Amino acid sequence: MKNLFSFRMFVVVALVIILCLGVTVYTGATGNANPIATGVGMVIKPIQKGISQIANIISQGTSYFEGYDALEKENEELKTKVRELEEKVRDADLAITERDNLRTLLGLKENNPQFTHCEPAEVISKSPGQWATTISLDKGTNDGVALNNVVITEDGMVGYVSSVAPTYCDVTTVIDTNMYAGAIVTRTREVGVAEGDYTLMSEGTLKLAYLETDCEVVIGDTVETSGMGGVFPKGIMIGTVERVIPEDNGISNYAVIKPFVDVEEVKSVYIITDFGVTG
Repeated sequence: MKNLFSFRMFVVVALVIILCLGVTVYTGATGNANPIATGVGMVIKPIQKGISQIANIISQGTSYFEGYDALEKENEELKTKVRELEEKVRDADLAITERDNLRTLLGLKENNPQFTHCEPAEVISKSPGQWATTISLDKGTNDGVALNNVVITEDGMVGYVSSVAPTYCDVTTVIDTNMYAGAIVTRTREVGVAEGDYTLMSEGTLKLAYLETDCEVVIGDTVETSGMGGVFPKGIMIGTVERVIPEDNGISNYAVIKPFVDVEEVKSVYIITDFGVTG
């Protein structure tokens, strides 16, 4: 049995050797490709092609994600730069605003030497209504603000402080029905009282009351504070005369005044916290 197995192995080995020699002789004699190699290649080539395509897909996917990460990083860097630029713009705007406020304040003090101290303030809220028109400012007693302090802009009077807290204050505006201030016509020097009126408030105007029936006030005349009573400084511009109307009592006239300052649009103001008396 053992001898039979050995003989068979010998025959198989001999056949393999003869086959290899035959293939070699065939290839050398004909110059054609090795048929065995060709057969093996026919089987392997599609597999190699598939593997190559999968490798390309993986490579492309890797490149895509690497590119996406780079774009995302670049996007974050751009966002950071935009935030930095926006902050610089805000700082520049604040610097310009502060510069303009200082220039305005300097001009106010030069034109009104009686204003010994003016406190810049910003409007933080507005309360327009049917019976009252007030605004709130971001300055209070901590900044030296007190009741009845006059509030102005470079254009004229805004109103006066009617309520004050440590960090803010409320201002009764010139068109509010609680507004009363001694006033004088700049051209004629006729005196009266600037006061708010229920009817006129809806127009954004106020009245100069208690004028004589034969007064010389005309449309376009300017009206300013008279300083009477010592509560408000003298010479603060209030507005211009739009029309002159007889009072119902028939013994006096009043003038409708358009304020120089639009209280609905005002944003920055100055609070006169102290002033001297002028002649």
